Amino acid sequence: MFLVAILICLISSEFGYGQSRGEKKTTIQIRQGILEGKTEYTDTRKIINTYLGIPYAAPPIGLLRFSPPQKHPGWNGTYQAKNHTPRCAQIPRGVNDSEDCLYLNIWVPANSDGYAPLPVVIFFDGIDFSRSSELPYLPGQDFVAEGLVLVTVNYRLNIFGFFCLGTNEARGNLGLLDQYYSIVWIRENIKQFGGDPEKLTLFGHASGAVSVALHLISPRTSGLFQRAIISSGSAVSPWLSHNDPIAASKEVLRILGCNLYITDYLRCLRSKKTEDILQTVQEYSESVQYTDAFLPIVDNFLPENNRYLPYEPAKAFREATFFQVPILTGISKPITYSQLNEWYELASKGFQQLYQYVERSKIPDILRAYKFANSSNRDQIFDLIKWKYTSSSQDDLSHLTSYVQPIYVYYMHDIGFNINTTDGSVSTDLLLLFGPSLLKMIGRRRFVDNEAILSADLKKMWKHFIIFGNPTPGNDKVKQWRKFSPIDKYVEQFHQSEVENILERTESVTFWNVLLPKFSKYHTTFSTRKELQNIPDATRNFRHALYTLVGVIVALLVLLIICIILLKRKSHEREREFHIGY
Repeated sequence: MFLVAILICLISSEFGYGQSRGEKKTTIQIRQGILEGKTEYTDTRKIINTYLGIPYAAPPIGLLRFSPPQKHPGWNGTYQAKNHTPRCAQIPRGVNDSEDCLYLNIWVPANSDGYAPLPVVIFFDGIDFSRSSELPYLPGQDFVAEGLVLVTVNYRLNIFGFFCLGTNEARGNLGLLDQYYSIVWIRENIKQFGGDPEKLTLFGHASGAVSVALHLISPRTSGLFQRAIISSGSAVSPWLSHNDPIAASKEVLRILGCNLYITDYLRCLRSKKTEDILQTVQEYSESVQYTDAFLPIVDNFLPENNRYLPYEPAKAFREATFFQVPILTGISKPITYSQLNEWYELASKGFQQLYQYVERSKIPDILRAYKFANSSNRDQIFDLIKWKYTSSSQDDLSHLTSYVQPIYVYYMHDIGFNINTTDGSVSTDLLLLFGPSLLKMIGRRRFVDNEAILSADLKKMWKHFIIFGNPTPGNDKVKQWRKFSPIDKYVEQFHQSEVENILERTESVTFWNVLLPKFSKYHTTFSTRKELQNIPDATRNFRHALYTLVGVIVALLVLLIICIILLKRKSHEREREFHIGY
């Protein structure tokens, strides 16, 4: 009987019956008090210690609403860090969204205790700085199983993160200051979790990627991190530099009835309910007065020692007035778009239907986003965009001189994931890096063999970059990922399709970030393709910034997908010849 009892215990332990997975406790002492987390398991049975919902700053509510982050007072007893906390307040509202949202999550391999401190990755996500990823919660256990520590961070969004009147009291960039505060907190506490505070990598996706680029040029964060991963987001895109959050803030104040010219406008704003403020922001964004959004701003209106973002990003990268670290950057195709079915339906009705959709809907949307809609030469810009997507352009870019640290660039196309989800924030690289848990969460399936192999390879390269600053360090058996340079403009391609070769990524970025904004200042009518190709070189002033960030531009991926659909349909219907000339 005794042997039978032992056998039952062993079987129960092996299959997780005696103690359900994730229920094992793990405690840790940090500056603020004692934390109690839990364990999680990967598919390969690796054990991960998880600490969820740790407050890194005081709740930004009441008198702290629209104020920079403040130190959290700590807690008595043991803090239960076992569950995800609410997302930051945003539009559209979620059931559990809250202004009390300055929390972070930490994943650590369980076997790291007693070993050398592990490299730490701090992950920021976000969509247009207005809302967080549509993912319920990003699972980190598979990523850290490679021997890393992962921290994901909530930060204030939309008006709560970027309200600005250009004054000390309403300084703007609060969302960036939240991120900065979290970095400082992590450096002070991560050693208790087995992480190395001197080996920090900032990893950003979408507007989180823009944030990482902005931290590169902020004097506050200089020296606080050693690597940067910038995925599908660019800090030098015109949609950011042409924006004025001060104008947006004044308009929302007016709609809310808070008089800008009285001394207690912040008191008025702080008295409003969260839902009323968000409703007003939504009304503003849907009104004819909408021209500007709540985004980061160059804050050189502040005293010099209080600025967070004192330089224009393009100018900072061009003149090398920024903190240089090894950079891994690239574009990855989103798994799905909410409009994708609509495009396929249009394409099924014939080329003309889809073409009219692009001409009448998508290009006007882009003109509005880039503030060209009211330009005196709007028609010429419209024609230039159409011309761009029917012919590849040649770019005369000279050498890069301001960046001495290595830059590694990638482009990742769709590798064939077929997932029934409307979440447009999930991209191929995230799915491979945070899978298979992420794939099971949103796709309810596991990796197939080729996906699992690519996932393992990608995690290994990202780990090597995080540790060594090089995704393929000194391994003759593996194809070397060459550094991007002015002479060797190398982009590592992951499952690139033949159709994608038609549209060169670097040329496309130059078109959107440099040529088109420059062209909008000209008042000349171009009538032939030859004349278009003779437009003066607009790339010379910004080339350093472009090659530093390689041109990650998410806002225009929508148009890229449409072009791919057009090209595929064209190849499938060879008996019908469609030719567009501008």
